[in-house]
Amino acid sequence: MSGDWIDAPITIQTKDADLYVEQVGPQEAPVLYYLHGGPGYSAFSFRDLMGDELEGFRVVYADQRGGGRSYAGGPFTVDDLAGDVATTLDALRLPAATLLAHGFGAIPALRAARLHPERVARVVLINPWFSMPLLARTLQRRAAVLAGAPDEALPDEATLAAQGELPPDALDPDALSERAYDLIAPKQLFDDLEFPLPTTRMRLEHVDAVAQFGPQRADAPEDVWHADALADLADLTVAPVALFGRQDGTSVPDQAEAGLGRRPDATTGLVDAGHYPWIDDPDAFVPLLHEALGGAPAIVPSE
Repeated sequence: MSGDWIDAPITIQTKDADLYVEQVGPQEAPVLYYLHGGPGYSAFSFRDLMGDELEGFRVVYADQRGGGRSYAGGPFTVDDLAGDVATTLDALRLPAATLLAHGFGAIPALRAARLHPERVARVVLINPWFSMPLLARTLQRRAAVLAGAPDEALPDEATLAAQGELPPDALDPDALSERAYDLIAPKQLFDDLEFPLPTTRMRLEHVDAVAQFGPQRADAPEDVWHADALADLADLTVAPVALFGRQDGTSVPDQAEAGLGRRPDATTGLVDAGHYPWIDDPDAFVPLLHEALGGAPAIVPSE
């Protein structure tokens, strides 16, 4: 694959946000647009840890508004995050891209794919969160167990489904997340669910510490705990690819089962890893990711 190599960070100024974007790779290569997790995180660690594995692609690493090196001038929604994808592609003069999303990034990615299907060539999801209300229930259950109060945990999803309509104490995701955090500190809770090995957490924290690139507001969309992309997933015009770490308690089994129930045509892959499979088991994850992306393009230096 020939073409000039691009490595140019830019800031895209919109009416109510400043979007920090990096693009790197051969100019003529297939385009990947990476949507990081969070909300309020950044694309830095993924590029630092996975950039070498994606050198055959032209990769757009975009910090979502309100997170990392991007700023929001006021309240925003998931629709705003989805709209930023099209805005960024326009600014970079890219007609379309494969959306590669991790964790929470799946929600704006699926919304963008529904609102702008002509801009999306493929959708690849890594340990996706499809529904924040569903995640709130998962957090509450695990927090109750970790706090030594299993009797306070909600029934599992299969039991709730068998009951028909959700009981009142399972209907308010804001209240559920607050209950979970009252039982156990948020970091301890997510560390337990996402990291099968302490070394994974330590490596990610080291990369994040190196990336102290200025103040990070870590804003979240309005009503973040009500954000849900299951309807977007059902309406997707391309069959998605979803890669799961079997030890990621935030995505498996609840999010995976809910998502695949909406899209039985999805292609799936499973690795023995947590929420960050490129750290836990890169030898298994990287080939799986390349396959999901349609194969790793060959790099031919330009003359």
